[in-house]
This record gives sequence, C-alpha cells and structure tokens, in this order.
Amino acid sequence: MKCENEPISYDDHGDIPFEVPFREIPSSEISIYLQLDTRVGQATCRQRCAHCFYINQPAAADRMVDLEEGRRIMDSLRRHGFRVFPMIADSLAQDGQFLRLFGNTHNRDYRQELECVPTKTMARGDCWTSGAPLMDDNWRDILTECIVTGFGSVTITFHGVLDEHLALRPHDTYPIKGVFPGFKCEEVIRRIRQFNADMLRGDIEALDGVPKELVQPLAVNIGLTIGRHNYSSQHLRRYVDYFNRLNVDVLRFNRFHDHGFRLPGLTLSNEEVAVWYRDLKAIHENVELGFQLGVDEDFGTSGIEVMAFPAHTGWCRAGRQLFAVVPEPPAIVARTGRSVVESIGTIAACVDAFKPLVGRLERFTDMATGETDYDLRFDVEAIDLLNQKRVSGVYSDGCFAVEMLDEDRQKSRAAAGIKLQMAN
Repeated sequence: MKCENEPISYDDHGDIPFEVPFREIPSSEISIYLQLDTRVGQATCRQRCAHCFYINQPAAADRMVDLEEGRRIMDSLRRHGFRVFPMIADSLAQDGQFLRLFGNTHNRDYRQELECVPTKTMARGDCWTSGAPLMDDNWRDILTECIVTGFGSVTITFHGVLDEHLALRPHDTYPIKGVFPGFKCEEVIRRIRQFNADMLRGDIEALDGVPKELVQPLAVNIGLTIGRHNYSSQHLRRYVDYFNRLNVDVLRFNRFHDHGFRLPGLTLSNEEVAVWYRDLKAIHENVELGFQLGVDEDFGTSGIEVMAFPAHTGWCRAGRQLFAVVPEPPAIVARTGRSVVESIGTIAACVDAFKPLVGRLERFTDMATGETDYDLRFDVEAIDLLNQKRVSGVYSDGCFAVEMLDEDRQKSRAAAGIKLQMAN
C-alpha cells in the first residue's frame, strides 16, 4: 500500500513549445531571476561555498545594486508584464533590509500534480538564508521581521553527510568546502521552532497588533545538493529519516553542477540521475514523510518519466521563458534632450551557469523630472541560436547546463592547444 504523502513539487516556469519563436512569447510568460546582490562572504551570507553560483560565474560575481533601486526595478519590470523573483545572496543579511523592501516575494515558482497547482510554499513569501544570520544574538528580531513583512517560509541549504545512525559525519570530511555546517543548521531549525512556539503563545511583544493572518508559524524549507558524495538510495533514505526527526516542512533537492570546474568528481552522470529519480520515487511511495519533497529542474530529464510529472517538467525554459539578470556599472546607451538610456545590467539565458549573455537591463531617466523606468532588451538572435541547439539535439537534456559547460570546456582546451602550437 502506497503512503499518502504530499505530492512531490517541481519548478515550473512555463510550457510554451520550443518551436514557438521567442518573439511570439509575451512578457507575461517570462520569469526573471533578478539577482540584486551577488556578493558573498561576511557582508551577506558569510560563506564562500566552493560550488556557489555567485563565486564561479565571473560575469555575475560580486555585483550589487542599491536595494531601494532594486525594488523600483522589480516594480517596473512587473508593470511591463514580467514575472520577477528578486534575490540576494542572503535574504536575512544586513538586519533584514531585503525583507522590508521585498516582503512576500519568492525565489522560485513551485508547483505540484499534473494540474501545476501552486505548492504550500507559494501561499506566503519565501526567504533564503545560509543560516548564519540566525546564529546571531538578534535572531528573534530577524524572524519577527519575517513575520511582519509577510514571509512564511525560511529556506536553508543543508550541507552534511549522515552515517548509518543518522549522525552527521565530521564537517571537515564534507567534500564541498566553505559551506555552512550541518550541525549549525540543526541549531537554526531549533531556533525557528522555538520562535514559532513563543509566537503562538503570544510571548513576542513586537508582534502585538500585527494582523492575525500574518502571525502564523514560519515553515522550515531545506535545500539539499545531491552529487556523487550522497546520491545513493542509502543516503537518500537517511536524509528523509533525519529530516522527519527534525520536523521540517519541505525537503527540496538540487543537482550538483561543477560550474567552476573545481569538483568534477561530484557531478552525477545522466545514468546516475535516472537511478536517483527511481530511488526518490520509491521512497515517496513507501516511506511516511512529515514534509513535502521537491525536485529542482536542474536534474534534467534522464529518467524523469518515473516521477509522473507534467510532460514539460524538467525541460528547463531558461533562455526562453526564464532568464537571470545581474547589475552592472551604468553605461550610457543613448541620450536625447529629454532623457538618458543606460545599460545597468546583463541578462543571461542559463540562470545558474549565467551564460550565454542574451541582453541587458536598461534604465530610462527623464532629465526634467528625474523619474526612472526600467526594461529588458533581449538579443533575439542569441536566444534563437541557443534554442536551435536544443531543438536540433545538440543539447539533448532538459537541463542544458552540463552540455553547454562541456562544450565551453572543449573550446577552451582547443584554444589552449592552438596557443601551445603557436608558442612552439
């Protein structure tokens, strides 16, 4: 008899067929990951994870825009019809400025079942943190700010490998360096649960007078990176048993990608991904879970049919219906007597590898009033070229990042070989 667990969630950013020209896709069908602050380290997440997107992508690293302008950018792009997901390296950094400016926003669009129903996480805002800010003395104040500003979930990335007793193996043996330790994540989860209990008892004075619909327990959502160090069925079963004990609300998996070419031994093959999908499905059907499972679209499509997701799931819409934007120093594009147009950011197709670049974010300033507007200018030819590689089978997996990065690596090796021949 199958267990009656919550449906497994998946990322969803559209299902328009790849044969439809990009020019025919309306802005209302396009999602934007608006990366407002990609700095890592002490000023933000206080980590330097070896596999971090923000570290390994030179075209996206160490960028930022003032968050108040970031709010104006988000509002403007939404007026133009785009679906915008504002992000920074840590939503809880700098005493919660992001929370106050971007209350009740999300990092992703999570769906479930064949009808693509929004998951429970989508009911209230979802903020992301390494966990480090909640180890500070003011952790209660930060969680209070989450409630007041409309957030309902705190998402934390968990790093750790478990032994057969569900105990964390020593942190110095974890293969990805620079990450927030799993044992500290345990403490953060405990603090959130303690905060929820205090709040429901009415013991948090700062919430007096806050609308009752906001004063609801914060969900704990865990993100967990899967690579060769922890993809086996044994590891998977240990994780679900462990998080059952910790009483979390969501356990969502993403696939390790070696975007920085630092840890190639951790990258799963397509065959291993297919095995992992099979094992996850078996656990979902046969183990009682106190939380919802979730799968990131970066696992791609090898073996995904066992999941019984909608047919388009796993076929990432990056470069068609999903793009990432990061800030850049302003550069004047055009000037008239009344206005100035500046390029203030770049658009990338793959939201993790941050390539290829396919356009720019523009700021329009009325010189008489000082009012600003923002819009996206896409490089349609570059987008069509990428799409052609997917339609023709040059990129055959639903997540094309691995194939694209392999292609880049081969080009780099070929270029290095030419230089060596010329030097000799």
